[in-house]
Amino acid sequence: MFTDDISKVRDQDMEIKNAEYEREIIASEDISGFEFSEVVFKGCRFIQCDLTKACFYGCKFDKCDLSNCKLGDCYFKECEFTGCKANGAEFGSAVFKQSTLKTSSFTYGLFSESTFDACTITDCDMSGALLSRSEFKRTTFKDVKLVSAELFMTKMRGTDFSKCDISGIVLSRELSELRGVTVTYEQAADLAKLLGLIVK
Repeated sequence: MFTDDISKVRDQDMEIKNAEYEREIIASEDISGFEFSEVVFKGCRFIQCDLTKACFYGCKFDKCDLSNCKLGDCYFKECEFTGCKANGAEFGSAVFKQSTLKTSSFTYGLFSESTFDACTITDCDMSGALLSRSEFKRTTFKDVKLVSAELFMTKMRGTDFSKCDISGIVLSRELSELRGVTVTYEQAADLAKLLGLIVK
């Protein structure tokens, strides 16, 4: 059991390695500051858990529910989220490196001041997510819904959104976030409306 393993290491190194947890319900656990290496979570549900400042290396989340959990200042390296739900989860100032997010929902998630470095985000719903003052570096977006997402002061140079839905995104008045970003003609026409332009 995950809760038993957490209790065993809580007063020691706060580290769990090479473990697998399946269909567990983890409620109101304080997992902040823990370190996980090569851990697999399958069909687990985290309810009101605090994972602030936890570190994950080579971990997999498969069909897990992390909705409304606290994951601020977390560090994810070479991790994978597949078929997960993390709606309303708090990822503020989190760092994602060489990680994969696919077929998952992060609607209304809080990602402000987070960093995505060399990540792949595919077929995910990030509608309404707060991504202000974040940074995307060498990160690939494909079939991602960013409808009404807030990208105020986010560094996105080199990012290709041409295969994503970015309708209604929130940017600064100067639209400086769009410098070096790739979009389609249709997307450009919609973004031009933010400047008060009428494209015929």
